Amino acid sequence: MTDTDLDRLIACPTCDLLHEVAPVEPGYKARCRRCHTVLIAPRRQSMDVAIALAVTTTVLMIGAVSFPFLSMSQSGLQKSTSILGMVAIFDHGLMIVAGAFVAMMVIALPLVRALALIYTLLPLRLGRKPAPGAKRVFLFAQWLLPWAMTEIFIVGTMVALVKLMGLASVSFGPAFWLYCILVVVVAFKDASVCKWSTWKLLNQSAAA
Repeated sequence: MTDTDLDRLIACPTCDLLHEVAPVEPGYKARCRRCHTVLIAPRRQSMDVAIALAVTTTVLMIGAVSFPFLSMSQSGLQKSTSILGMVAIFDHGLMIVAGAFVAMMVIALPLVRALALIYTLLPLRLGRKPAPGAKRVFLFAQWLLPWAMTEIFIVGTMVALVKLMGLASVSFGPAFWLYCILVVVVAFKDASVCKWSTWKLLNQSAAA
């Protein structure tokens, strides 16, 4: 089997069933015959949308770590903290490892994935050849997808606040709302990227 033959095949990421690729119009989806997992889902202007949402993610993350996240007051005493301040609480013993994982999964990885998407797609959108190592960067970004846990961080924060509200007065800072918007933007960004279309475009641009 030649490389050209392999280019016409796609394996389902869920059940590994091989399919022969057929043209899929934007707005339609190609699903696995066995388990119905979406294999190809091209969208109109998907590259523009993905780049815009990746830039938005970067700006929102910078804002979320720069402003106060929560404020607590009790008996006339008030304390504000940022996301970085919340991570810095884990500053002794094995808790340092936990703090590092929190910082990585709720700050670093979402930001790295957004920057990786910009690095991969922007040269293609401008009609240029892929950036050096673009394929590896895009593959790395896709590998990081399950580990970027922005939505889990917000859910965990809300659960903790339910318990804290009985002990002190809690108010949300600008960073909290920025991060909530970030969660929604990240979800739309991930959904806007068709991996098959991106890989196809990377291969075509590199061969040109």
